[in-house]
Amino acid sequence: MDFSGKAVLVTGGTSGIGAATAKAFAGAGAAVVITGRNSGRAADVIASAADASGEITFLEADLREPGIAENVVADSLERLGRLDVLVNNAGVLHRFGTLETTPEQWHETMAVNLNAVFFLSRAAAQQMKEQGEGTIVNVSSELGRFADVGTVSYCVTKAAIVQLTRALALDLAGFGIRVNAVAPGETHTAMLESAVRKRGYTIDQGLARFAGRVPLGRVANPDEIADVILFLASDDASYITGATLSADGGTSAAGPGGAAEDPKEEA
Repeated sequence: MDFSGKAVLVTGGTSGIGAATAKAFAGAGAAVVITGRNSGRAADVIASAADASGEITFLEADLREPGIAENVVADSLERLGRLDVLVNNAGVLHRFGTLETTPEQWHETMAVNLNAVFFLSRAAAQQMKEQGEGTIVNVSSELGRFADVGTVSYCVTKAAIVQLTRALALDLAGFGIRVNAVAPGETHTAMLESAVRKRGYTIDQGLARFAGRVPLGRVANPDEIADVILFLASDDASYITGATLSADGGTSAAGPGGAAEDPKEEA
C-alpha cells in the first residue's frame, strides 16, 4: 500500500500497536504525527523509522486533559498541512472488577478510551470535510465483543467504540469520510508482557498460556494489527465504512464460550 503524500495522526503511537502502525505508515511514505506521554519511547520509534520513505514526528499529549483533542488535531495540522488518516489507538486498561474499580480509574478509562476518540474524530472530521475525503480507524478489542472478568471499564469502552464507529460512519459518509475499527485479540505488546509478569510467569510461559486460547495457536505481532489498520485506511478499503474487523486469530469465531480464566490484554 502506498501512502506517499498522505498525512497521518496516530494516538498512543509510542509503543505496541500504535508504534507499529506509525512505522508502517512511514514505511509506506506517509508523514506521521504520533502522540503519547513518553518522549523517550517516542524517540525510539522515530529512530527505528529513520530509513523509511516517510517520517514520524512526536507530539506530547495527555488525552485525559479536557480540550486536548482539539489541540492535538490543530497542532498536527500545523505540522502536516492536512489530515488524511486518524488512527485512534491510545488506550488504558485497569485490571479490576466491578467492586474494585475506583471512580478515578473508571473516569480515566472513559476519558482516554472513549471521550478522546469522539472528540479527536470530530476535530479531524472538520478538516477532512473541507478536504472532501479522509479516513478514521478506531482500535477496539475483542473485549468490545465479549466481556471478561476483571476488566469492566475497558470492556465497556471498547464495546462503545464499535457503536461509535457505526454512528460516526453514518454521520460522516456524506462528506467522503470513512470510519472503521479493528478489534485485536491477544497481541504481544508491553501491556501483555506486564500482565504475564503479574501472574508470575516467564514471558515464554505467559505467551504460551495466552496462545493456547487462540484458534490459530499464537498471539499476534503488533505489525499484523498495523497491517489491518493500513488496509482499512487505504483505497483498497474504499467501499468499507462502519465496520469492525476482527484480528484475533479466530477467537471471536469461537464465541464467549472460549473466554479465558485470566483477563485479556491487547494494546
